Amino acid sequence: MIAIPVSSLREKLKTYLDRVSKSLDVIVVSRGSNEDDAVVIMSIKEYNALTETGHLLATAKNRERLRASITELASGKTIAPKEFNKKR
Repeated sequence: MIAIPVSSLREKLKTYLDRVSKSLDVIVVSRGSNEDDAVVIMSIKEYNALTETGHLLATAKNRERLRASITELASGKTIAPKEFNKKR
């Protein structure tokens, strides 16, 4: 993550956008002394990952399913894809 002032973004917009789109880098653009005025620039890939994670963790039921899946994986109680297809 890098932080830049809005004036720097104006001067080198294409350079900064290219940097973000080719990496998972995030740019924080300050727009004054108030932190609440800052904005973040990130790739669509990073944005989609964040929103998907938020969706998956939005409900208690989903969080519990994810915890149970992680516990199963850690204990070796998983079925490989080939084995899964054979059992059907």
